[in-house]
Amino acid sequence: GDSYPAQADRYHLYVSLACPWAHRALIMRKLKGLEPLIGTSHVSPLMLGNGWTYHQDEGASGDPINHAEFHHQLYTMTNPTYTGRVTVPVLWDKQRSAIINNESADLLRIFNRAFDELTGNNLDFYPEDLRSVIDEVNDDVYDHINNGVYKSGFATEQQVYE
Repeated sequence: GDSYPAQADRYHLYVSLACPWAHRALIMRKLKGLEPLIGTSHVSPLMLGNGWTYHQDEGASGDPINHAEFHHQLYTMTNPTYTGRVTVPVLWDKQRSAIINNESADLLRIFNRAFDELTGNNLDFYPEDLRSVIDEVNDDVYDHINNGVYKSGFATEQQVYE
């Protein structure tokens, strides 16, 4: 929208390469040709005591935008009293120095259409006539594949793991 206009080099995408939701955003960024417009940083795949780190020696890319050591710092830069969940992917507005979205489904829709005029890429991966079918498939994939990885990874009972 008007409050977050599509502009080259205004936004930065923070991801974990171990997260299926972050991969959705990375894939759409690639398909829509947004790499020259939206940079990326990735956290270490290991979540340590202070959460995800941007320390390059831990397998991360570093954070050239905010110079954060830990991913949670992006959340407290946006809201100093934030105490909720810290997740990826995160779309960062460099002009406002704030997170503007951390929901991969929203990022897919943003990346799908918002930058078309800048890239000339008018491919529509969420066409109006197929949205109900796409949403149904996405719900099924979310429940059984994407979220299934997390359910099994954090399972405390064998039945949940299986």
